[in-house]
Amino acid sequence: MKFIGRVSLFCIVGLLGFAAGIVSNSAYLHLFYPNRQENGKFQPYTQELEQDPSSTKESAPDGSLPTDSQRMDVITCDTIFSIEEYDRNTDSIAQHEEDIPGKYIGMDRVGFVDAMAAYELSPPLEEQQRGLISVEVLSFSARRVEIRKNYQMIEEPAEELFYLVAENHYITVYREDMKSVYLYTDICVENLPVYLQEEIIQRKLISGESTLYHFLESYSS
Repeated sequence: MKFIGRVSLFCIVGLLGFAAGIVSNSAYLHLFYPNRQENGKFQPYTQELEQDPSSTKESAPDGSLPTDSQRMDVITCDTIFSIEEYDRNTDSIAQHEEDIPGKYIGMDRVGFVDAMAAYELSPPLEEQQRGLISVEVLSFSARRVEIRKNYQMIEEPAEELFYLVAENHYITVYREDMKSVYLYTDICVENLPVYLQEEIIQRKLISGESTLYHFLESYSS
């Protein structure tokens, strides 16, 4: 019985010592590592690898990092190409869509604006004949690109009309109203070919000063 009592006493002392060790260890951790536990939950330590954003993203001109949408705004073969044509002479607008030219595929907004500026400076002959004066980029996205072409035909002044009239055997040049004399000449009508004599007697019409002077120089003595 004494042996059993001693064993029991030894176990009790051991358990009390173990419990005291746990309590003292908990107090030690709480004192020196107050943030080890948060909100009653154990927070395991994890090491995260830091990554330099500049190694994967290019900075924008203003120093900010571009968003995913900015990086994706480039022209593709599926981009809708809308063209608005404005005629300044008639103050009318026509709009249509075309397949995006292959040379523009892959361009971002800056590159496309530069391409349109170059197109404006050196347009194709057909555009020149239509009177293209400027090109504007109205909107730009990967889904849709819209430009505006401005046209204005410069009307050339109508050439002045003249009449060759036979007066006192010589040619007199009248303006279109047949009241104002433009020029007296020393060209004798009788010295001209017969068909020209008949035309001048019937009042020969000539359009433009250059044509008039070319004719007079050809038959001046």
